[in-house]
Amino acid sequence: MSCILCGGRLTPRLSKAGRDAKNYNIAECLNCGVWQIAPMPSEAELNALYQSDYFKVRSDRGYADYASDKIYRSVVSTLEKNLRDLNFFSWEKSLNGPKHLLEVGCAAGHAVAYFAARGWQALGIDIAHEMIEAGKSAGRPLLEADFLQHDFAGQKFSLITHWATLEHLPQAEMFLQRMAKLLADGGRIYLSTCNTGYFARRYGISWRYLNVPEHVFYFNHRSLQCLAKKCGLKVVRAFSYGSGFTTRENAPWWYNFKKHIADRLARYFLTGDMIVVEFVVE
Repeated sequence: MSCILCGGRLTPRLSKAGRDAKNYNIAECLNCGVWQIAPMPSEAELNALYQSDYFKVRSDRGYADYASDKIYRSVVSTLEKNLRDLNFFSWEKSLNGPKHLLEVGCAAGHAVAYFAARGWQALGIDIAHEMIEAGKSAGRPLLEADFLQHDFAGQKFSLITHWATLEHLPQAEMFLQRMAKLLADGGRIYLSTCNTGYFARRYGISWRYLNVPEHVFYFNHRSLQCLAKKCGLKVVRAFSYGSGFTTRENAPWWYNFKKHIADRLARYFLTGDMIVVEFVVE
């Protein structure tokens, strides 16, 4: 069996039962380093998953009432931290004329609303019907459509964002290729995904993001660089976050101190649970 993304040789790593009671094998590519599951779920199976309770039940697999104001505030808080670390605000000031943003995998459009409030001509696209309807009811410019099939009528985007979504996509390479083609001159792609850093390897099948069959790929810095090259892109900035210390309400000072130190180390050494990257056209 060979790697779906690069054709490299795979070596078995883990095996885990999914929420569908099927057993999934996770293998690591010896060439690019990506982890991938087998059997790979069909597009119909994945589409059905995101029309169910995925966005309503909080667990390591999904979100509690994703369309709520509480989740909106949480999403925006994380978004602003990522944008600051990506040097977005300085770059934003350098842009002239209309600023066009596309969010691929927008769910209820929380990030779309954030950018629209900053003066961007923002648009979100997703296949999750309930989330799109919830976002539209809040006045957000969202499309319920297949990103790979939708006709954007020649529109180009200054910024394309893809937050915590790539790991869900069997067609990850096709998605990134299409994003590259939709970029305006000088445009950027911001992407976050699960990171097979220290915590993934330490905790194995207990790792909080090893969710099968929802997550079909697990990337790291090296595998994202390999994928970018295949799509005519390059990684110009990368950092990680998530140290295994979750945010707790009313946590004691010593817990917050330990979390602060662990978070800083995870970011510096790219060992955190999540990785954020900036792509530009090569």
